[in-house]
Amino acid sequence: MKQFIVSLFLVLGYFVSAQTTADTLSIEQLKTFLYTLADDSMKGRASGSLEEQKAFSYISTTFQQQTRKKLKPQAFTFTKDSVQYNCKNAYYFVNNHAQSTILLSAHYDHIGFGGPLSKSFVSNEIHNGADDNASGVALLLSISKELIQQTNPKVNYLIVFYSGHELGLYGSKAFYDWGKKIKKFKELSMVLNFDMVGRMDQSTRKLKCMRSAELDSLLRSLPMDQFQFKLNITEEEKLALLDTKHFFEAGIPCINFTTGMHNDYHKSSDDAKYVNYEALNDIRRFILFLVMMNH
Repeated sequence: MKQFIVSLFLVLGYFVSAQTTADTLSIEQLKTFLYTLADDSMKGRASGSLEEQKAFSYISTTFQQQTRKKLKPQAFTFTKDSVQYNCKNAYYFVNNHAQSTILLSAHYDHIGFGGPLSKSFVSNEIHNGADDNASGVALLLSISKELIQQTNPKVNYLIVFYSGHELGLYGSKAFYDWGKKIKKFKELSMVLNFDMVGRMDQSTRKLKCMRSAELDSLLRSLPMDQFQFKLNITEEEKLALLDTKHFFEAGIPCINFTTGMHNDYHKSSDDAKYVNYEALNDIRRFILFLVMMNH
């Protein structure tokens, strides 16, 4: 019996160590993604800018390095205040020959040097947008490899990085309209969007979920004790204000995940050093569980 107990503790110790090692690697990876996207050299990734193109290239290269798959571009244009913007979404369709598809998304543009969208006292400084939304992009990049390498998945996955968000949800609208027109993808069963997921409050440890009402039972059944934070389920109407808008209005079940607003929102102080990387990694593990275990 004594030998059995010793062996059991050795096995448990091995798995705890393995999980700790995996989490350490994931946290460092999230930091790399986020610090790169929110670096001053990206100049705030304004829609249609050269720096946004630079961010697009970084996302595409990193995705290919992680997954050995190539993101596909979806070019679109829009006009706002008499200015034409030329932008690109990026997507990859994981075809598992299933009957339904989960779309996972995050926008990668931000507000550049601020301008009228800035909430800083000085609006002509670089607004790096670490939480908004380099955090969502980093999260989506970090889970893409595991989604693609699943064995016997029950659904397809559609991974999308949007541009044109900050000026009016133009990227998600262009992608929705394009996908609907060409009927390229199998029926969407759910949309999961990540927007500002990097600033979880350590005192409350809550992840907010704007969700379609029909997903309540799913969310409330999840074993949240495993992830060391709580879900704050909020009203579905807010889904019409985010990149979930056009999917939600079409009757597709949606969830938008966020750790919420903070004092650095749309300010030049939204920098990578303020992100809660340990909590972001907890969210990463939760999203993988939600997608893989419930579908």
